[in-house]
Amino acid sequence: MNLNLAIPLALHQVAVIIWIGGMFFAHFALRPTIKRSLEPPERIQVAIGVFGRFFSWVWACIATLWISGFWLAIAELEGKVALYVHIMMATALLMTLIFTYLFVVPFRRMKIAVEYENWRWASAKFSTIRKLMVLNLVIGLFTVIVAVSGPMVIPGIQAMITGAQG
Repeated sequence: MNLNLAIPLALHQVAVIIWIGGMFFAHFALRPTIKRSLEPPERIQVAIGVFGRFFSWVWACIATLWISGFWLAIAELEGKVALYVHIMMATALLMTLIFTYLFVVPFRRMKIAVEYENWRWASAKFSTIRKLMVLNLVIGLFTVIVAVSGPMVIPGIQAMITGAQG
């Protein structure tokens, strides 16, 4: 592997770790702790602060993932990518769309609800954000599995399919 591939691959992996790790942390560590420790108004305000900071990182991760992903596909494979790479790109697109919706709709509405001290509405938006983050977490973990096992598993599956057809 040369430096032309090492740099985008490293950037790609760091962005994956930040995004997926952040969602895992938010759901399995932060959420249960603030739910047990804080009343809804304080819980929502902590969530807005944490998400505001984390979501800035997610935008940077999304940009990094798309740029480094295309860089790797073009530099290494001259645009001729394997099936597992197409799967990763499809899940990346899905995750990007889910996050964009999460950020533009429920997160912004949650912030507006807090401005009006409508804690019930804010809590409902927080619940929507949580569900979308869990969905993205599951898709992200699936994508990691595809990235790690794809180069070994997909050719075997393709060989079984072509062998069965021939």
